[in-house]
Amino acid sequence: MIDYWFMIFFNLLFTSTPPIMFGIMDREVSAHMLLHLPELYKRGQHTGGYCRTTFWIAILDAFYQSLVCFFVPYWTYKGSDVGIFSLGTPMNTVSLFTIILHLAIEIKSWTVVHWVIMVGSISMFFVVTLAFSALCISCNPPSDPYWIMQQQMKDPVFYLVCILTTVVALLPRFTLHALRGTLVPCDHLKARQIDQLPPERREMWLREWRSLKDLCSSYPSLSSSTRKRSTAAAVHNAA
Repeated sequence: MIDYWFMIFFNLLFTSTPPIMFGIMDREVSAHMLLHLPELYKRGQHTGGYCRTTFWIAILDAFYQSLVCFFVPYWTYKGSDVGIFSLGTPMNTVSLFTIILHLAIEIKSWTVVHWVIMVGSISMFFVVTLAFSALCISCNPPSDPYWIMQQQMKDPVFYLVCILTTVVALLPRFTLHALRGTLVPCDHLKARQIDQLPPERREMWLREWRSLKDLCSSYPSLSSSTRKRSTAAAVHNAA
């Protein structure tokens, strides 16, 4: 369904740079917030960001996304007279969109470099695919990818499949992030929200955070309920 050259290009050109950029440049909290709230380092020290539960959720989510990326295009074109490459091209495209947008959901701090690399990866995919489809006249006879992408991009069903499949594939991940950020926001999320406030309000909330920490240290029996009330108020006002 996919030309073997595209399998090489997919991992080498289209989807290799965004994860590397994410690992190098993304940050959960700014340096300013970390200097004022050093307790935020505890999450990394105690492996709070990545545990066994997080691992299995990621595995199940990846399995779900792979099923969606295959079966939605398959059921869409089932019973039609499309060729094997006409079926594989939408699958390849939605796989790229799912990977890039999944990474976009996970990015905590967007910069110009993030946008350039993400948009550049998608643009490179279409440029290379269109060029390959135009030049590959007899690459894999008897079924060749010649002019397949050009024909697909003229078909409204292709765009419908790309949009529908990507949304369905990423919906659980997006819902999980939305529920987690609304119901049980972590300290890093609260710190990012406070960091987006104007300087005067940000300093006010930082002072309140530190005073709450001192209060909880002095009265351990009050720490749980007090922290919950203050957290709810901070998130509400920061938003």
